[in-house]
Amino acid sequence: MVFGCGGPEGAGSDATTCEVNAAPLAPMVMSPMPGRIDILEDALAIDLSPFYDKDVDDAHGATEVAIYTVSNGVPVSKIWSAMLEADSGADLDRVVLADGSFDIAMSDWTDYVIRARHRDDRGDCSEWSAWSGDVPFRTDDGSTYLYDPDVVRDVYLDIPPATWAAIDAQAAPPGCVPYERDYHTATLTFDGVVYAGVGIHIKGGCGSSRDMDGKPSFKVKLDWDDPTSAGCPAPRRIHGQKHLTLNNNVQDRTMQHERMAYELEQTLGVPTPRASSVRLYVNNTYWGVYTNVEPIDRRFMERWFDDSGGMAYEGTYWCDLVAGNLPALADPDTNDGGCLTREFRADACDSPPSGNDDPETYAPLRTFVAQLAAIPAGEFYPAITAYVEFDTFLYQWAVEAVISHWDAYQFSIMNNYRVYHDPSTDKWSVIPTGVDQTFLGDQDPWGVSGTLAARCRDEPDCEAQFAAALDEANQMFTASNLAARAQQIHDLIAPHVLLDTRKEYDNNAYAAAYSELLTYIANRPVRVEQHLTAHGF
Repeated sequence: MVFGCGGPEGAGSDATTCEVNAAPLAPMVMSPMPGRIDILEDALAIDLSPFYDKDVDDAHGATEVAIYTVSNGVPVSKIWSAMLEADSGADLDRVVLADGSFDIAMSDWTDYVIRARHRDDRGDCSEWSAWSGDVPFRTDDGSTYLYDPDVVRDVYLDIPPATWAAIDAQAAPPGCVPYERDYHTATLTFDGVVYAGVGIHIKGGCGSSRDMDGKPSFKVKLDWDDPTSAGCPAPRRIHGQKHLTLNNNVQDRTMQHERMAYELEQTLGVPTPRASSVRLYVNNTYWGVYTNVEPIDRRFMERWFDDSGGMAYEGTYWCDLVAGNLPALADPDTNDGGCLTREFRADACDSPPSGNDDPETYAPLRTFVAQLAAIPAGEFYPAITAYVEFDTFLYQWAVEAVISHWDAYQFSIMNNYRVYHDPSTDKWSVIPTGVDQTFLGDQDPWGVSGTLAARCRDEPDCEAQFAAALDEANQMFTASNLAARAQQIHDLIAPHVLLDTRKEYDNNAYAAAYSELLTYIANRPVRVEQHLTAHGF
């Protein structure tokens, strides 16, 4: 049977007669991967699977690619498209935005989908494939620039005398306990843009906090609600972020442990902050190299979880996930007196997250702690997988063992972590933080105290799962060429560290700490193998 291109044979006196052939197979969008976030428009490259047609004589004639906006997960409006023809000499399986044209400009931190199709080359009888499946992605919000690992940027804080005195008075915490500090007004300047009226306070626990005569860490809040000003502050972000966290590196003489540790955890899919190095100037005086760490806020949750409307809690200093660390039932469920404290606490000026969200109380955590306690002895695994993203937790435990993060949730201090509940999965995740005291010593991977790790270690089936994760993390550590990565960061920051007069160690100690880091990287894999062997793995 034959048909004209416009319909059955005879539909028009000048219709071209075409044999019935198979249409090409719909391509697959190979990159970006579905769900990618922080896509940079200038760097977006769309890779497609090769052209395939059952009619082996049919050549690849053209590729069409389109990008659509999304509403409630459904494509709505086409904003960009490209049509590439084979006779143009273009690469038909790799498309960049410069190959097409925009109907509407892309926006920051916005969801889109990509779809593509192929056409064979049979002249007037050419046929298009079906469209590929839609591949979702989200554009960058500007924070990729803020956490660029290969650049040291400058941050300026102008701190007036009243603020200086107020934040200095709250610098030292009353022991190794959770400690809330008040924000006070200051001015932030970044890339020549002045942000007046930001809120700042000194941050840090009993080991890292410093007063204004030393090298304190800072938290900066751009949309701070100044109690002396009427009304609510206007929403404000710096490269997508409402907050800056500037860590002083006083407990890390290399000034790069945090950066390397977070990168390693991210390699295995553990939700952790991004980090970069900055030079901090206070009242136009150089205060040295700081680590700029991504805050654990709603935007962070959007990057790592399906639903950012869940509740998160911070655990500090010997703080296990047990009922005794929660407010007493007789107290209000918003009482933050314990070692587990609410990460999200909306005030009158905050817009609550939309959707089916957790209450900003201790109720979700209370339920979770009760579920953990109710799992009978000897039945922890796999029962725990109903409540926790447990594979991810095993990788976290494994990586933190490899890098000897003794100040973590798993080990004796049970510190430096958040737990987050994703309402879409009804599961919890542990988010590690404060990974500066790492790459030193020999943390025993089995020397755990936190309930999630200790109960797993004590059951053979679960212990075997951890051992497998530890072995994989150790192999990743070995294959990552960490010595080269350490060298890259060192070469980037060393000139600025040497000029840092507020650091608590001299330049010889800085050089020695870097040498110790390289030695640790070289020796740690064998030591982890010894730990595995000692436990029968």
